[in-house]
Amino acid sequence: MTSFFGELGKRLAEKWLSLLLLPSLLLAAVVGVAVALGHASALDGALLAGTAEAWFRAVGALPVASQVLLLGVLLLACSGAGLLVRALAGGVARVWLGSWGHRVSRLGDLLVARRRARWDAADAASAAPDPADPRLRLRAALRRNAIAPARPTRPTWMGDQLAAAEARLHHQHGADLESWWPRLWLVVDDSTRSELRAARALFDAAAVQAGWALAYLATALLWWPAVLIAAGVGVSAWLRGRAAVRVHAALLESVVDVHRSTLARRLDLLPEGQTFDRETGLRVTDLCRKGA
Repeated sequence: MTSFFGELGKRLAEKWLSLLLLPSLLLAAVVGVAVALGHASALDGALLAGTAEAWFRAVGALPVASQVLLLGVLLLACSGAGLLVRALAGGVARVWLGSWGHRVSRLGDLLVARRRARWDAADAASAAPDPADPRLRLRAALRRNAIAPARPTRPTWMGDQLAAAEARLHHQHGADLESWWPRLWLVVDDSTRSELRAARALFDAAAVQAGWALAYLATALLWWPAVLIAAGVGVSAWLRGRAAVRVHAALLESVVDVHRSTLARRLDLLPEGQTFDRETGLRVTDLCRKGA
């Protein structure tokens, strides 16, 4: 038991160090630079060096107990900043996925309409009858799929990746992903669960990175070059989020494609030797939703 708690404490310390403390210390360093330089002397390296030296001397003149207390306060502040950023990550994920709520529903509706108009135009061009140039139809199909894999229903690209997966699964298999998913999770193997967790973890990590970008953006109120840092961190997070949600959506579709028959059989809706069809999927959906 002692070794178990020792290992648990070690892992918690590693997570605290990597997920909270180190990114927070980087932010604290930028805040320190912002306080030292401000807007007027934003790029004054000599002023930064002089101010840092004065701060180190002031801290060095303090009693050891005061230095330890100051270090503890710094670590607590950094940990608090890290927890705040991780809380912001949930909001970032909702914005990315188009779950904006009623207060901005009007803006969301406008964006959905705009995305649908672009998608419909590209879809019509991709289905142009002969003798249209096949290359033009192919390029139109690529433009359509770049907007969304299915007709847009969300105001954001990332949101439509997941929404399209749900729509295509319902169209092809009669699946209601929301009600199917808890049952599918029970029938898939551990390796599949690990892949799904890893894909979701990549998306969550990108959202957290975007939260750090917001923190750097707030620092720009004191020091304008922080805008450049925030932009770099934010764009990187956005690109990582797009890549992660694309993989996650593909995995969700793949899990249903591969394990739909297994789920139907486990629910006693598909006899052995019978092929899964959309009617079977609709019966599975009806059972999973309990008629709701």
